[in-house]
Amino acid sequence: MAKPDAAVEGVRNVFFKLRTRSGLNVERLSATEVDVALLADLPIVRRYARERAVSTDQAIVDVVTRVTAALEPTDRLIADAVLALGMLAGRPGLPQLYAEDLGERRETLAEHWAALHRLLDVTEIPPAPSVRALRGPVEARALLRLAERCVHGPEAPLPEPAADAREPSNSIVVIGGAVTDVIVVSDELPEIGAAVQADSFEEHPGGKGLNLAVAARRFGLRARLCAAIGGDDAARELTRYMRQEGLSTELIRTTPGEANPRALMLVTQKGETRYLGWMNKGKVSLSTTEFEQPRTKQAIADADAVLITLEPPVETVQWALETAARQTPKPLVLLQASPPMKTPQQLYRHLHGVDYLVGREGELRGLLSYPDRPATVDALADELLTLGVQTVCVVENFGAKIRSRTRSRDIEGPNVPLEDTPGAREAFSAALTFQLLDDGGDLTWDALEWAIRAMTANLTLEEITDSMPGTEDVDRLWRKPDVENP
Repeated sequence: MAKPDAAVEGVRNVFFKLRTRSGLNVERLSATEVDVALLADLPIVRRYARERAVSTDQAIVDVVTRVTAALEPTDRLIADAVLALGMLAGRPGLPQLYAEDLGERRETLAEHWAALHRLLDVTEIPPAPSVRALRGPVEARALLRLAERCVHGPEAPLPEPAADAREPSNSIVVIGGAVTDVIVVSDELPEIGAAVQADSFEEHPGGKGLNLAVAARRFGLRARLCAAIGGDDAARELTRYMRQEGLSTELIRTTPGEANPRALMLVTQKGETRYLGWMNKGKVSLSTTEFEQPRTKQAIADADAVLITLEPPVETVQWALETAARQTPKPLVLLQASPPMKTPQQLYRHLHGVDYLVGREGELRGLLSYPDRPATVDALADELLTLGVQTVCVVENFGAKIRSRTRSRDIEGPNVPLEDTPGAREAFSAALTFQLLDDGGDLTWDALEWAIRAMTANLTLEEITDSMPGTEDVDRLWRKPDVENP
C-alpha cells in the first residue's frame, strides 16, 4: 500500500496542535511548546522571511494566512476559524469566530455556516456540519488541504492523495484485561477463623482494559480492546456486554473450554479497595503472537492512541509499547501502572515511548527497584521521567498531581462522599485521552480538570465498568475553571 506524504502529514499534525487555545499567531508561536520546526523549514516560509525581511514566526503566520485564502471557500472558512487567523475579523455579528476557546470558534462556525459562506459569495452552500463533525473528519480534511498547499506550494500541482492516507479518526486500541469482577462490599474483614457478613455481593463484567475501552467508547472514540478471555458462560457474558457497548470483539482472543479470569474486590463503604486477581495463568493469556496477527498490526497502525495496562504478561506489555512506539506517526501512548508487577525492571527500556503514565502513588512506586527511596512525589516523578516517560499523573482521592519536565501542578478533587472508587483511574485515563485527541495532543489545564471530573461522574462501589461515564455525564459536572493553561 502507498504511504501518506510524510511531509504533509507532519505539517498537518502541527496545525492540529496549534488550533487549540488562541490559534496560530506570532505571540503563540513565540511562547508555545508545540514544535513548529516543520513550518519554519518550509521553502515557502524561508523564502518569504528572506524576501520580506521578517521574523520566521511572522513569516509562518503570513504564509499560512495567504495559503488559506487560496483554498476553496469551505476549507478556507474552516481553517480560518480553527486556527483563528482573523481573515474575516471586523465583520459584524461574528465576535466569537476568533474566540480564545476553540470550542466557541467551532460553535460559531457551525451556527453561522450559511452566512459565512454568503460572505464569500458562495451560492451553493454545503450542509452545515455539527460541532462533533467539525472536530473530527471535517477539520481533518480542511487542514490536510492546507498542509498540502503549504508543503507543495499554493501554485504548484498537488499529488493525488494516497488511497490509504490516514486522517485522525479518534481510533484507539486498548491492550489489557477483560475479567469477571466479583465485588464484595464490607467495612469489616474477617480475622483468621472468623466470619463477617458482607453488605453486598455482585458479579459484573470488568477488568482495567475493559473499563478503559467502555469509557473511551462512551466518549465517542472508536475503541477496540485487545484482551484474552476464557470460554465459559462468564466469557460469553463479557462478549455480549462488549457488543452491547458497541465495542468490536475482533481483537479478543478466546480460549475454548477454559474458565474466564476473575478479580475479587473487597470494597469498603468509603471506596477503599483490596484486589485479589485470578487470571487463569498459562491457560488464558494474551501472548505476543497476537501482535503478529494482521488484524492486530493494522489496528495499532491505524490508532490515534494506544492505552496499555499491566494486566497482560510482561512480554506482551513490552511488545505493545514497542509496537506503538515504532508507528509513523506515533500514536499517543498511555500506560496504566496497574496491577503491580513483580519485575518492573523489564519495562524500563520500553518506557521511552510513553506519553502519559497514570496510577496511584503506590502503584507508580511499584515500578521502581527501590520503591521507598523517593521521599516525595516530585522525587518519584523525577525517577520515572528519567526512564523516558513524558508526563507522570499521580491520580488518587479523585485528584491528580501532574509532573513533566516543563510543568508541575497539583489539582485537588471535588468534594464527594467517597475517598476513592474502583475504576476511577480508568475513567481519568479515557477522559484525558479523549481531550488530548480532541485538542490535537495539546495538554491543557481544562483537559485535566475535565478528566478529573470524569472520575466522579457516576460514583458507585459495585458496577465498575458499567459506571464508566460518557461525555454528557462529565459535562454535567464540569465548569470551565478560571485558570491559565500550561
